[in-house]
Amino acid sequence: MADLREYRQNVPPLLWPVNGFGWTDPAAPSRFARVILEELGVEDRKRRVFISHKRDDGLVAAERLADYISHYGFDPFIDRFDIAVGADVQASIADALEDYAFLLLLETPLAHTSDWVYDEVDYALAHYMGIHILTWPGDPLPMPGSDRLLRQRLLPEDIQIVKGYEVLTDEALDRTVAELEAAHATALVRRRRYLVRSVEEAAKAKGLRSTTLPGWRLLVESDDRRELVGVCPRLPDVEQLWAVDVARANHPQPIDSGLLVHAARILPAGRRALLTWAAGDRPLAMTPENSIGLWW
Repeated sequence: MADLREYRQNVPPLLWPVNGFGWTDPAAPSRFARVILEELGVEDRKRRVFISHKRDDGLVAAERLADYISHYGFDPFIDRFDIAVGADVQASIADALEDYAFLLLLETPLAHTSDWVYDEVDYALAHYMGIHILTWPGDPLPMPGSDRLLRQRLLPEDIQIVKGYEVLTDEALDRTVAELEAAHATALVRRRRYLVRSVEEAAKAKGLRSTTLPGWRLLVESDDRRELVGVCPRLPDVEQLWAVDVARANHPQPIDSGLLVHAARILPAGRRALLTWAAGDRPLAMTPENSIGLWW
């Protein structure tokens, strides 16, 4: 519908409480497809993106990009705004990388000189995170290990000077949003598939049967026990643990317990305590993906 002000005049009263979708521009089909993918559980509703940049020549561009993509359903992380005063910067960045599971690298001319950017890219590569590289004109030096990754290469006309700083034009920002949406969806699906495959292989190695269920879940069975397993491509939260328990309780057959397998290697102590409290006396547990082989 092109004009949502006419929504009620064009739908039955049963649909009045439901939020409509505005088909207002050429990008509407792709945006509507994303809504459908979110409803099906293929793509995340919370599309978190860690923006890695060199402050000297990329901070203002990163800030403008973060503000822009936040209007398209993304939750961006920039260390300048998202790390509290007095917090351990290195630990906070490591936690954010685990929690966001997708890195957007601003490959500016000076990015390769930053130890922080190097550590962030190295961490993302080592942990199989999704990565989208936005490369400035002039072919700046790539970060070590990233030279074979695909890049969105900017042209000179994609850059404008605002108050002495290089930032992306509106047209370049629009293209970046489109490419970022596709890259993020692909990366998170790949990461979930990897986790599901890890669970399947671990179950098979122990002689257990596994059946794929909707919502990136599996039913792992022995002759006398059933366990419902959910996967989480980033740091787990209470909502994901709750979703596993709901799926377990609503399964047509009795299931003994629920397990949430997450991609993060180490859970921060505070988050682990919160999740343990949330699980209470329910038959719920968590384990990192790299320990799933020892679970059964």
